[in-house]
Amino acid sequence: MNSEKPTKNSPVQRRHFLKSSAIFGAGFVASNAGAVRAATNKNSNLQIMQIGTANIGGMQRKGLKGHPKVKFVGFCDVDTTAFRFVKDDYPDAFNITDYREAFADRVDQFDAVIVDTPDFHHCPMMVTALKHGKHVYGQKPLVHQLDELRIIREAVAARPELYTQMGNQRACTTGRMQATEILKSNQLGRPVEAYIWTSGMKHGTYFVDPWSEAPLGIKAPFTMKWDLWHGPLQTEFNYSEDIHPRRWRSYWETGGGMLADWGCHVIDILYFAYDLPHPEAVQTSTLKPSGVCHSGHNQSTITYPGGDNFARDKFVLHFSDSMIKPSFASLGMETPSIQGTATMVVCEEGTIVLEPNGKFEIFRNGKKVDNEPLPEVGERNHWKDWADCALGEEKPLWTPFEIGSRITEPALLATKATRYPDTELLWDGKNYKFTNHDEANSTILKREYREGFAPPSMS
Repeated sequence: MNSEKPTKNSPVQRRHFLKSSAIFGAGFVASNAGAVRAATNKNSNLQIMQIGTANIGGMQRKGLKGHPKVKFVGFCDVDTTAFRFVKDDYPDAFNITDYREAFADRVDQFDAVIVDTPDFHHCPMMVTALKHGKHVYGQKPLVHQLDELRIIREAVAARPELYTQMGNQRACTTGRMQATEILKSNQLGRPVEAYIWTSGMKHGTYFVDPWSEAPLGIKAPFTMKWDLWHGPLQTEFNYSEDIHPRRWRSYWETGGGMLADWGCHVIDILYFAYDLPHPEAVQTSTLKPSGVCHSGHNQSTITYPGGDNFARDKFVLHFSDSMIKPSFASLGMETPSIQGTATMVVCEEGTIVLEPNGKFEIFRNGKKVDNEPLPEVGERNHWKDWADCALGEEKPLWTPFEIGSRITEPALLATKATRYPDTELLWDGKNYKFTNHDEANSTILKREYREGFAPPSMS
């Protein structure tokens, strides 16, 4: 560590200013320059700052590659080695390690923000961008805490002129769009119930084993701004490859385990097809409660209101990880050939089983059918459609934050309920609380943010 006494303009002094200054407090007013630029950029380039440069960040750049009016002008990453992925293609872009500095010093240089960071950063970063009048593309799950659903929805409502998109890019595959239309039109009859299963957590590229302890850790490399990586966290983690760059997904304070990580990719079709309301209740069964690390072998039952558009008074989603599937024989159907992660919607006249990437099988009278009429769907580009909207060319978007937050809601409920196995938690989605469990309200709804890193107020 540099022992030189910090001067007024040194990085140390600057970081202290960013943590304590009112520009990130409740009273901050978005820069006029930034707001004007966002409102008037329809006839110029869409200039983007990306927060989170490596790993999945490359997917977003690839998705926008070739758009004639998209320009990446800045990159933010707490791991400075990540900048090597962009230096050749974007030699004139600025590189920065603290996203707050970009909004403090460079807010007039970009019109839109892409957030490709660990889940616990999403809400503070995305709300900061919206407050500053920036269009936002945000990774899934959209937020990390149940109360952040409220925060992000209020931020979106305060900036209706801005375009947002959640990163469930698989929704735009031809197969998933066709499946959506089949369900939406009741081609298989009204929906009865749904089953979703994913693979399980295990130590590998993205996860550690369920119920693991916090990693012992090593000294962070000099290229890593480990304090900034923590962002809003009050819990301090040791630097470890079991945390950075990918396995943070496994831990309660930083990620959502298998259920939340996959939820927005597999639950989304139910919202596209049926415009589901808030869930009424959640109950998750698991071998033991999640702790520092998320649990495994989770089986969650999520209950929604039913009614005239459904076959029953309640619509129930059975959501499991660890490849826990329903008994197909008990449902009167053949075993599907689709054996990996899947969404299955049981309807009055048939059943559809759908893979995340769009392959699906349809069953009628329990037998797979190969001649089901398939609806025609147009081509959609998940990334470029968002950019076009921000540039003033109105296009339909699959997952703006209004619906992205709704898709995230059941994934978070299933995940948070692992702290109270086999306990049915009644959920009041309009008021963001459980109506039958005060302890759950005090323990699994929200987090206390570290000073300087909370989502800003939109007022």
